[in-house]
Amino acid sequence: MSRISLEESDLKRLFDALNDSVEPPEELVAKLFPSFMEKLAAGGKFDFEALNRIRIPTLEYAGKRQEGVILAGAVLLGQSAPLQILRTFGEPGEDGWRNLIVQGDNLQFLKTVFLNQDPLIKDKVKGKVKLIYIDPPFGTGDEYGGSGGEESYTAKIMGSEFIEGIRERLVFLREILSEEGCIFIRIDYHFGHYVKIVMDEVFGNNNFRNEIIVRRGQSKAGFFKQFEKINSIAVAYDTIFWYSKRPETRFLKISKDAPDDDRVNGKWMNLIKSKAYDRPTMKYELLGINKDDPWMWSKDRSFKAVDNYNKYIEFSRHTHESLEEYWNKTGRALEFVRRNNNQIQYWIPPRDQVLVDNNWLDITGYSHQTGYPTENSEELLFRTLQITEPDDLIFDCFGGSGTTAAVADKLDRRWITCDFGKHAIYTMQKRLLNIADSKALGQEKPSKKYSLPPKPLAVVSVGAYDFSRVMDLRKNKEAYIAFVLALFGIPREEKDFAGKYRLDGIYAEKDGDPVEIFPVWEDDYLYHVRLDEDYLKQILIQSRGRIRGNYRIIVPETCTIVGDLTLKNQSGEPVSFKLLKFPYKILEEASRNFSLEEQPNSPDNINNLVSSVGFYFHDDVAVEARKTPGGLTLSRFSTPIVNREGKTYEGLEGLSLVLIDLNYDGKVFNLHKAVYGKEIGEDGGIGLEGVTEKTAVIAIDRHGNESKPVYMK
Repeated sequence: MSRISLEESDLKRLFDALNDSVEPPEELVAKLFPSFMEKLAAGGKFDFEALNRIRIPTLEYAGKRQEGVILAGAVLLGQSAPLQILRTFGEPGEDGWRNLIVQGDNLQFLKTVFLNQDPLIKDKVKGKVKLIYIDPPFGTGDEYGGSGGEESYTAKIMGSEFIEGIRERLVFLREILSEEGCIFIRIDYHFGHYVKIVMDEVFGNNNFRNEIIVRRGQSKAGFFKQFEKINSIAVAYDTIFWYSKRPETRFLKISKDAPDDDRVNGKWMNLIKSKAYDRPTMKYELLGINKDDPWMWSKDRSFKAVDNYNKYIEFSRHTHESLEEYWNKTGRALEFVRRNNNQIQYWIPPRDQVLVDNNWLDITGYSHQTGYPTENSEELLFRTLQITEPDDLIFDCFGGSGTTAAVADKLDRRWITCDFGKHAIYTMQKRLLNIADSKALGQEKPSKKYSLPPKPLAVVSVGAYDFSRVMDLRKNKEAYIAFVLALFGIPREEKDFAGKYRLDGIYAEKDGDPVEIFPVWEDDYLYHVRLDEDYLKQILIQSRGRIRGNYRIIVPETCTIVGDLTLKNQSGEPVSFKLLKFPYKILEEASRNFSLEEQPNSPDNINNLVSSVGFYFHDDVAVEARKTPGGLTLSRFSTPIVNREGKTYEGLEGLSLVLIDLNYDGKVFNLHKAVYGKEIGEDGGIGLEGVTEKTAVIAIDRHGNESKPVYMK
């Protein structure tokens, strides 16, 4: 471990802080924990004052962690996951950008973005996100299904677990926002009041922009008895909380279509402002009226508008033109004020658009375009994204049906969306690839189509690797080396690093420093040898003074009993050993014993997806299906995964989900229907109209592994 060096004055300051029960100064913390601070710095700039800046009421509950601990965990424990491109659509432009659909746990992806090391997104996302829109599960225990009866997720994370899960993600979302960015979070009445307090804590109550209400859905009509008692009333709206990164940030205005009457005719409105708007400078005599209430406009503006109106009256005596015609002739720029009996009025000209307030009940909050449950409407996202500009980066880590991505694509914004479930991923992929046939934004008639192809996009996975090939270390040493290098964002280069440093075990460089990979492909190292101080001293002896500066070692955490150490080489120069430990707990010879979160085969265990924090891996899944009267039947399904007792699943037990494309073209799988395992008959039967020889299926097992698309037999 790194040695600390404290002067007598430092010790006194430390004792004083402890006696006073206060935290020691930041510069003293750096001296006490030098290696800790180095690792924090490696993850980016940390503003400790900002983390403690908020002096407002906060929620306290079991399991709540400090923001610094949450952020440091991603750096110190290496809790990020590598990204892999699964499939791409369209060629990127000169900047090389593709919009991203990310399949995997959103917390893992947020940590990967925060660490800013993965070559796919390095320096492209962190600090550059202009707008975040999220609609997380509401933590209510409700179950949600698609139009075809397929359950997609439940919201069974309750209480403090739900709040802390949201809060942890909000901390990382704040860090990836640009300085001019903002975040919208949709929530309902169950936990909305708690989420508001958490948002104040994470983003600062001075960055609170507004609370928007959005229509939840059509109220259910019903009969009632005159004296019948009830315990509640229908819920008509959800809440959207809007926060910015900085209080100084300004945004483009949000507008909507003006009422029909406003588009045709101008109208006169009273110039009086309410008493609550008590500004002495707005009190003056106007057209012989001097009231105690202030006017809405300044004196100069009002007098100029009166003059404009008098000029119009004189002009209209000869031309008989209406005020609208006169206003149009003058360049649509004049304002008018008149006296009407005891009222002073100003004129509002005809207009196509009006500014919105925080009442959004005039638009649909949910939609059923894709059949995915709780699908946000495009109207809602169109209105939200009006504050951004073309090419701004939009982010949604609870992607669902992909509404945020679809609207961003239509508005020429760049976007990234994320979801864990394969149902959501294929729903989003289908929606984006068929976006040309969807309704154009701002059009009431569905016959008006968008008609443009999607922008270039890629479907990527976070933390997904071929488990069997990676874990069979004796046969796949090279695959293992590539895997662990990718975990830490280190490129694999065709260079003789071992020859360069004259040390076996060095396979790469990171920031110009050698990177050794602890050789767990050898049983002795996997089970017996442990990385300790003597191991590091042997490296120095073998290097004969050639190693200096930083020396990194990638090692499973079960194979080491020390942390970072600084030792001196034979020349007396310091060598800092930096240990890059695996972010999971066990690396065993038998891959089947690795603990995985499972994909759901029913809504009852979908929470495993939401709370998953580990890597998931690809195994080979095989499926065969045949066309039958009234649908199709799975004639064969197999997966090598095992249950928690270590036994292989039999029959359809290991099946989570079946995705169906009724007319598969052999290239792009276009999701038509998703059927969960519990809905499939014991004989593998699935009822569905329109099945032909061109129908194809993808089977997904309980670990999230998916088969290749296969046609009907």
